[in-house]
Amino acid sequence: MESGRRKLTVEQVLEARLRYASGERDFSRFARDYGVSREAIKAAVLGMTFKELPMPPKRPGLLGR
Repeated sequence: MESGRRKLTVEQVLEARLRYASGERDFSRFARDYGVSREAIKAAVLGMTFKELPMPPKRPGLLGR
C-alpha cells in the first residue's frame, strides 16, 4: 500500500504514542513503520486526531525543564 493511503489502527496509534513518550521523535520513521504520511502519524501521536484514545503519561524526567 502507498504511504498515506492506509488508515492507522487504534493499536498502531497507541503504540506510536508510547514510542513517542519513551523519547522516540522521528515522525518520518513512524510514518514508514506504519505506512502512513508523516503528517498523519504526527497528528495521531500528538492527539490532534484519535482524540478519544488515551495519551500516555508524561515522562517524570521531563518535568520542570
